[in-house]
Amino acid sequence: MDTTSNWDDWRLVHAAHAHGSFTAAAAALGLGQATLSRRIARAEERLGHRLFDRHRTGLVPTPALRALLPHLEAMASATLGADLAADGLEAEASGVVRVAAPPGMCADWLPRVALRLRESHPRVTLEVLADIRARDLDRREADLAVRAMPTLRGDLLARKVLTVTGGLYGAPALVATLPARPDPATLPVVGWSTELADIPLARFLDQLFPEPVLRTNDYLVLRAAVVAGVGVSLFGHDEAAHLGLVPVDVPLPVAAGMDVYVVVHRALRHVPRVAAVLEAVDAVVAEAAERSPVSGQRSAVSSQR
Repeated sequence: MDTTSNWDDWRLVHAAHAHGSFTAAAAALGLGQATLSRRIARAEERLGHRLFDRHRTGLVPTPALRALLPHLEAMASATLGADLAADGLEAEASGVVRVAAPPGMCADWLPRVALRLRESHPRVTLEVLADIRARDLDRREADLAVRAMPTLRGDLLARKVLTVTGGLYGAPALVATLPARPDPATLPVVGWSTELADIPLARFLDQLFPEPVLRTNDYLVLRAAVVAGVGVSLFGHDEAAHLGLVPVDVPLPVAAGMDVYVVVHRALRHVPRVAAVLEAVDAVVAEAAERSPVSGQRSAVSSQR
């Protein structure tokens, strides 16, 4: 066994275990899957033990990896601590800030945040990670997250920044064929795939319209399908207006809206480049609040601590 260690290879092993697959780990780390697989194979060869068994549900740690995991967790924690301490040394707003958000929010108002940053802090680069699933801020998969349902743990802080209201919308040509007060049971609805059944909008749609004409796990597909006239779906009022959609006159049992939060690690919120992005978010939200029916609202930072 070659005992010469490569810390970066151990980082990849830890990420593969945390994400449960080489594909997900490579995506989170910004690497190609082939590169990650090759480097983990190199770590296994150096160690003289296989670290993962492959199962249809994902990667399964071998006894060798289970013995190493406490040390890998300690390395990951120490590395995160060093990164946070280094961020705290930043004297001025400069560098990359990674913001994770659902695709709809990315397409709607994060570009406006980027424009605001170009004007106020040109040395800050916004990297937008569009994903319907939440990124792990504790593992530094992103610096900030925009979420409708913040799950807080450890040193994560959340601040409500706005409330988005909406309703059922469709393409004008499709809505023109519907009765004035259509029966909800007969509406052609575009919804989310079952793998996303836990997200708020998917739950809302499934409760009202359990048999959509189309399901998808991709926001761009859902939006394009509605614009093309395949069916109707839930949109924020501002976004629907931007897309040229028209409302469907169907009474909803509860208001179609959601609170939006910005989530940040406690140690990062005062780092200049991160603070600059938070300021830009506030400015964009304030502008949006002047245009009904999206209301911006600043509120106290909340956490589970």
